[in-house]
Amino acid sequence: MNKRNNKLLLTFVLGLLAALFIFPFLRTMGLSFDVVLVYLFGEGSVWALPFSLLVIATIIFGVRKSISKTAA
Repeated sequence: MNKRNNKLLLTFVLGLLAALFIFPFLRTMGLSFDVVLVYLFGEGSVWALPFSLLVIATIIFGVRKSISKTAA
């Protein structure tokens, strides 16, 4: 892999690890994901759903990429 791909992969992995550590930490403090979305985007915001879908799509893309990388 070239340097750019390594940097992108490292950025993705660090973002995923941050999410894996931040969301459980917020949950232990009594905050759920919907409370965080309301805090970030406001009550009834249309941007909360696309943000959630983007987070889910990013995780699915990363998992598929790592699976295909290990299978090859």
